[in-house]
Amino acid sequence: VVMRFRASLAILLALLAATSLAAGVVGQEPDPSSQPAPEVVATAEPGDPVPFVPVRRFWSAQRDIALEEVRAAVEGRSEEIRRVVLASDDASILWAALEVEPAESTLVVETMREAKQALDRSKRTLGLVPAARVRPDMRALSVDGVSLFGGGRLDDLTAWPLVGGDVGESRAFDPARTWTLIAGGDVMLDREPHRKAVIEGRGADWLWDGGYARITSRTCCTKDGGPAISTRRVGPRGAVRELLAGADIAVVNHEAPAPNVHRYHPGGLVFNVDPDLLPGLTNAGIDVISLANNHIRNAGSKGVTQTMRNAREAGLRTFGAGADEERARRPWCSDQGETRVCLLGYNEVNAVVHAVREGRAGAAELISADVEQDIRRLRRDGADVIVIWPHWGAEYVTTTEAKQRRWAREMIRAGADVVLGNHSHVTGPIQFIDGAPVLYSLGNLVFDLPRFESTEEGVLVELSFHGSRLAQIELHPTVIHDRAQLQLLERDGDGAVVIERMRKASRAFE
Repeated sequence: VVMRFRASLAILLALLAATSLAAGVVGQEPDPSSQPAPEVVATAEPGDPVPFVPVRRFWSAQRDIALEEVRAAVEGRSEEIRRVVLASDDASILWAALEVEPAESTLVVETMREAKQALDRSKRTLGLVPAARVRPDMRALSVDGVSLFGGGRLDDLTAWPLVGGDVGESRAFDPARTWTLIAGGDVMLDREPHRKAVIEGRGADWLWDGGYARITSRTCCTKDGGPAISTRRVGPRGAVRELLAGADIAVVNHEAPAPNVHRYHPGGLVFNVDPDLLPGLTNAGIDVISLANNHIRNAGSKGVTQTMRNAREAGLRTFGAGADEERARRPWCSDQGETRVCLLGYNEVNAVVHAVREGRAGAAELISADVEQDIRRLRRDGADVIVIWPHWGAEYVTTTEAKQRRWAREMIRAGADVVLGNHSHVTGPIQFIDGAPVLYSLGNLVFDLPRFESTEEGVLVELSFHGSRLAQIELHPTVIHDRAQLQLLERDGDGAVVIERMRKASRAFE
């Protein structure tokens, strides 16, 4: 009896020990950063169709593929694509939908990690993955001009050409749950933008009336030693507004106060914005602006609170600054269907602009403990997607500082889904931490800063979510025309230099 008791006790202790290891130390929550992020999958009812998406590696310039080319690649007839990787536990449903017999070069894998590794090994590999499992660190393609992601996406699956038959659970994709957030970099509407819009009488909307532009010349050199560029408008007027307005949420960094009594500055580093220019942002489709930056107190405490009031009257919402520290740290939140989205903004440049408890208005200060506390509080309050908007780093360089990289890790591991940085005035690298993207700098959006070519270029980042899951990142390169007007650049044309700059900077994280 004693021996049986001891054996039972040993088994009980072993089970308790295993439970403790799985749950972490008693009294503490396990550290999620110590474990690889699990693959997030949606649920489906048996019999739901499975839309498959062609994908390439993240930096691929390809955006569209013909259905016939997909068939040729699977059958081994493509001259461009040498291997097809299918991420599925039931390949037969896709082969039946395509009406093809796969060649020996076609590889079927079970996990998205395996598919991603295969894509990264060769630029001549095409992936085929269920739409509900597409990852932001790979490039989803449209098929014959139709897409499941981005502003022009399908709203149902009837027109999608790659749909498999009956399946079980885990791969459902409902297009109605897809939504987009577009983020732009630094916007400063004093100096030359003010002169063009107000003094010359072109109006607030003119700043945002851009279409596409072409870089017509590069000459040496600016006073800072970089190439100077000239641009010419070539695209249809309103393409910028169409892109911004097509997003469910559009957000930019507003790099200046807009006080009631403003002063035009033809030059210098003190900025004021005429509040009458704020409706131009609203009319362009921008919904919310971050005020967490090193210029927000250029008109003092009253300038901060008046900017928030004037923005609200113009139809804009704000975050990242407030009348005191507590209010500066408050998020802006929005419901996208059943998904609760929240944005938090923080500044680490020039401590004198920070809000304090004693009632000085200003920006929320980037302090790790505060950021982590704010993220966790939002999660407890029901936020499904949290986007952090830091103003950080050094100006005019694509490299990142050690403290930025540390902050980025802390933000993601505290529960942030995306980090979108600003302040360097040039586009910066992209890093994926535990599967979540950190874009260290989006560059200048509308800002008269012609120090060299890269300070006149930026990106509009389009994030496509399916519910709370980030599925895709699209980079839309931009240029500032006539030192004041936002224009898009063709991605496979003059905009390629912007994308290549970001790709080279991102090598530090490979």
